[in-house]
Amino acid sequence: MLISTDTTAAAPAQPPRSAPHPFDVTLLDGLAAVAERLPDALALTDEHTSFTHAELDRTARALGAILHEQLTPDDHSGRGVGPEPGGASVPVGVMVAHGHGSVVALLGLVHAGRIIVALDPFLPEARLQHVMALAGIVDVVADDEHADRARELVAAQGRGGRVLPAADLLERARTAATTADLLERARTAATTADRSTATAHQATNGATAPIPTVPGARDRTGQDPMVIIFTSGSTGAPKGVTMSHRQIVVDTVAQREAFRFGPDDRVASVLPHGFAAGFTLVLSALLAGASVHVVDPRRTGVDRLVTWVRDAALTTLHTTPHLVRSITAALDPADDRLRGLRIVATVGEAVTGPDITALRPLLGSATSFCNWTGSSETAVYAVNEIRAEDPIPERSVPSGRIVTGKRIEVRRPDGSVADVGESGAVVCISDAMTIGYWGAPEVTATRAGVDPDGTPTWSIGDLGRFDADGRLTLLGRADDAVKVRGYLVEPSEVEAAFRTVDAVQEATVVAVKAPPAPTRLVAYVVTRPGRRSPSPAALRKALRDLLPDYMVPTAIVPMAALPRNERGKVDRAALPEAPTVEAGLELDADTYDQWQLAVGQIWAEVLGLPTVGPLELPAVGLDNDFAALGGDSLSAEEMLAAVGDRLGVTLPSTELLEHPTLRTFTERIRRGAAATPSHPDVVALADRAGLDADPLFCIAGAGALALTYVPLTRRLGDRPVYAFQQHGMERRAVPDWSVRAMAKRYIELMRIVQPRGPYTLVGHSFGGIVALEMATILTAAGQEVRRVVLLDTYLPDQAAEQAGVVEFGELDPVAPAAAGRPRAGALRRVAARTSAFRERVVTPMGQLGRRARAYGAGVFRWQGQQQFRAFFDHALVVSRGHRLPVYGGAVTLVIADGNESGAARWAPYLPGDVDEVRIHAEHTSVLREPHVAELATVLAARLAAD
Repeated sequence: MLISTDTTAAAPAQPPRSAPHPFDVTLLDGLAAVAERLPDALALTDEHTSFTHAELDRTARALGAILHEQLTPDDHSGRGVGPEPGGASVPVGVMVAHGHGSVVALLGLVHAGRIIVALDPFLPEARLQHVMALAGIVDVVADDEHADRARELVAAQGRGGRVLPAADLLERARTAATTADLLERARTAATTADRSTATAHQATNGATAPIPTVPGARDRTGQDPMVIIFTSGSTGAPKGVTMSHRQIVVDTVAQREAFRFGPDDRVASVLPHGFAAGFTLVLSALLAGASVHVVDPRRTGVDRLVTWVRDAALTTLHTTPHLVRSITAALDPADDRLRGLRIVATVGEAVTGPDITALRPLLGSATSFCNWTGSSETAVYAVNEIRAEDPIPERSVPSGRIVTGKRIEVRRPDGSVADVGESGAVVCISDAMTIGYWGAPEVTATRAGVDPDGTPTWSIGDLGRFDADGRLTLLGRADDAVKVRGYLVEPSEVEAAFRTVDAVQEATVVAVKAPPAPTRLVAYVVTRPGRRSPSPAALRKALRDLLPDYMVPTAIVPMAALPRNERGKVDRAALPEAPTVEAGLELDADTYDQWQLAVGQIWAEVLGLPTVGPLELPAVGLDNDFAALGGDSLSAEEMLAAVGDRLGVTLPSTELLEHPTLRTFTERIRRGAAATPSHPDVVALADRAGLDADPLFCIAGAGALALTYVPLTRRLGDRPVYAFQQHGMERRAVPDWSVRAMAKRYIELMRIVQPRGPYTLVGHSFGGIVALEMATILTAAGQEVRRVVLLDTYLPDQAAEQAGVVEFGELDPVAPAAAGRPRAGALRRVAARTSAFRERVVTPMGQLGRRARAYGAGVFRWQGQQQFRAFFDHALVVSRGHRLPVYGGAVTLVIADGNESGAARWAPYLPGDVDEVRIHAEHTSVLREPHVAELATVLAARLAAD
């Protein structure tokens, strides 16, 4: 399908091609015109310096003249796109911190008629060297902070270049600009007073001549290069995109129209100026007479950034989806610091409906959100404005309508134009696009082309489709689309589905191709701050309600943060290698015996893995480990309950530890529910055999299995680990009704493993209270306790008020209700919003139910999560009647987000050596990936020092 720049009418299958927009004003002439029209209006500011439009124009012109004299003479080497008539062809590097200095330096180089390459100081050394070599940079303009680094870069290139001091050059330029301004004012005053020529000459006698214009600089238009933007290189070597003067001028007009920039706008410049959108946004705002406010969020952090937005009374914030997610994760919905914005726009990667839904409460009642789409090669080509009153898309957000100066076609593989709603390759048609990749004509040829009417074309590399309203939706990179089990899958669609799951902050999905194995999808997932880290199994199950089986990743890797490059894009090359999983998709019915098939189907169901074919063969290899497939303690209990219901074999969770693969676990089930050698209250997660280190004794939290310590055990590696869980939780028995009774029971079991000290005890949540009691009893008996580690343990008087926070929860996707029926979770949220209903009905009834459940723990057996909740409530009752001992031994307090029980609050009970460690994770997530990696590092250091 083809869309023209005329987006006011409904788009037919083949819309008429509109004439090019007249872009007659050059960049420098446009800036000069604004300076003449709005000389005293604010143009540029940061925390240090401000310029009016007149001051900025004079200073940039003066700097251009100085740079023209200072830079190494052009050798007209013709490297790259080719020598440009009447102008320099050797790019100049700019290594200046993101601020007013970087903007003035870039404008000065435009006035000098030179080609610009912004060298972002946040880039690693190897990347900067690569950019310098590809661009053929000789000289670099650098500020004082980065001068030494710039000198090393220049020397390494061996071209005899120099580093020019940005601060000195700027000071000289400002002095020249001020002198020129005074001269002009004096001449104007002399003329106004109608003085004689002699008097006018006397008034300006001794003044410096007006700022000279660099020969040819103002004439560089059309296909002359202005800046080289190096692509992120996240999936390979970076390429230098040469942006022409015409491309940038047309882009600034399109942005001013799309965002309705005007002189009253105060525009945030937070995108790096080495990013095409960051550079052109500055120019678009200046040409509209607006003011540009520069700050680097990589230095300020989120809180200072949003405070700056409010204090500077900014009207627009153009940024990346990643920064928007960081803002929504850090701010409370009641925070009003962003409510003065007129527009928030994101660019650089896909944004989703849940991103906008999370942002909306922070914005004003009239604030618009814009999905801003483009590339360095094409500049902006589509903008989708979602006003405050507009519905928010559930998943992917369309790129929107095509902007002025661009045409977009969606083409089929044979090159014909696709129909409305049909997907295909996205091609941009315009005379205002890149003139090619610097020094790589063969790469340019793979993307560039010519339309039948002679207009240049550029294959963007994305797949997309148009809707009936003429809006473009991108479907992901064309080279990312893969066949999974014979179906074409766009990883971006899977990523969008992940973000509809309430607990997920970010996700990126990649296809792993390793023939002859089938292609598989791997997801890397970051949990929202303050939320429980969902297990891979729980995530897969949530996705199966949203996507077909073949689109659900077989491997899900939890991460604390996704690796990103300097532009905020996910650096896919830096993602860790995904765990290998024997998918089972190539297996046939003969691979499994009847028992293995039955158990494998249960595993697939619980873990959210697909089953294949009419026999429903499970996508689980016989030697796959349950935990490696994404199982955790909750899914383990669900699986064991299903095995009991369907196969009539009841086993404790310890059996899964001893028989972790589908093959070995099935063999255990085949033998039936014979008596097991393990004790129901203690689990050997890593036995002493072959391990020299002293064991670690761990106490599970309220209503939690000993299995919750499996991730930590794997991270510690070479240390024996034993974990205790509440008596009666897995085998019917009357539980202990005091903390002291629990402590004595665990000590008896512990002494079987290790008769004498020194002991190291770790307790999570309520388990920390029990661990302290154990340490007190052992010390009183003359045994040495080397250290007690309290993992996000609350004081007993806080237990009741934190019950809803620390109880193990279930994953709650925010996808639309299936088949029109509201989900239970949705109904609970609605009820929770009604405070009167909650206070008068829900809370009292809930407390009665919890109390009854607590007193039935161990005596009655509940199904699924109710069994865990019964023991959680039991522990809550027990903790209320417990008085904390005063323990003087060494203690490590690990505090998670939301817990105010720091060392100061524990001081009355812990007078000894206490160290506090903060881990940014939710209460239960400290024992889950990826946060458990940080915990293991902390524990290993403490244990090594003891």
